[in-house]
Amino acid sequence: MSVPSPSPSAWPSRLALATFVAAIPLLIFGGTVTGTDSGMAVDGWLTVERGKGDYFLLFMPLEVWFRDFGTFVEHGHRLVGSLVGFLAIGTVIAAFLADRRPLARWMSLAALLAVCGQGVLGGFRVLENSRGLAFLHGAVGQLVFATLAASAVLLSPAWQAQRTRPCKSAARLQRVAPLATVAVYATIFLGALLRHQHSVHALMGHLLFMVVAAVLVTVLARTLRETAAQGEGREPLARAGRRLKALLWAQLALGLASYLVVWTHVGPEVKSIHGSIYPTLHVLTGALLLAQCVTATLWSRKVVSRGAAQPAGALAGEAGGVA
Repeated sequence: MSVPSPSPSAWPSRLALATFVAAIPLLIFGGTVTGTDSGMAVDGWLTVERGKGDYFLLFMPLEVWFRDFGTFVEHGHRLVGSLVGFLAIGTVIAAFLADRRPLARWMSLAALLAVCGQGVLGGFRVLENSRGLAFLHGAVGQLVFATLAASAVLLSPAWQAQRTRPCKSAARLQRVAPLATVAVYATIFLGALLRHQHSVHALMGHLLFMVVAAVLVTVLARTLRETAAQGEGREPLARAGRRLKALLWAQLALGLASYLVVWTHVGPEVKSIHGSIYPTLHVLTGALLLAQCVTATLWSRKVVSRGAAQPAGALAGEAGGVA
């Protein structure tokens, strides 16, 4: 009598998902910091308020944190970033203790290194008071968010349980998914440049790549749905297609709202929370769209493989021969 193998621990997946979810408010805080120009509201990095308290980052008093809106969002951004870092550390520990798959372990480690690198980049942005580093911090942050999404998918029970099946449309799907991902990130990159430099050239480039990205994401969403309809066990592809469509429409609507509010009403130099709401939501939805493109690329290689699927008749004939 064989002894059943123990079920894998759910903690690596839970912690990876918690890290990804915690990064959502981190993006909101970060977008608000940029939108209200609050990047230098708190002096210092690990030691803050130098010469006026010299507090360790995690122990800054509440009365200092809540003294004004700029300090609140900047310090809140750092605190949530610290939380994401602690959760990423926990994910790595859980993955190396409870998940024997090398890919899952190294993906969790890659996510942790990405979070640490982003934190260091943000720290140097403050210490150097550099607008260029602020732009780089915003652009790289979107890649870090996508990495956390990939880690959450690769450590999930659904990924471990999924079987790969041959499919005729796999080659087309696996070509379109990376192209859509690159186009979406190029649009985000130019959008970050636009937010930090207020350049008309960046605006035109952002709009141009937005059209390209919208077309490719639409094609990807349709290809995902078509591939999912060709066989059983392809629910991740169908879900990814629906999410891509919803996120794309939301992103286009928020992009239009941001343009109307910032460039035609408030002006590029936004300094208030009211003027930064739509751009911040636009940044968040763009990050979610990029993360969904990355995870759709992963699922497109996990669920289906290149090679013609056998017709149902052939499969039935093989089954009859075996019987």
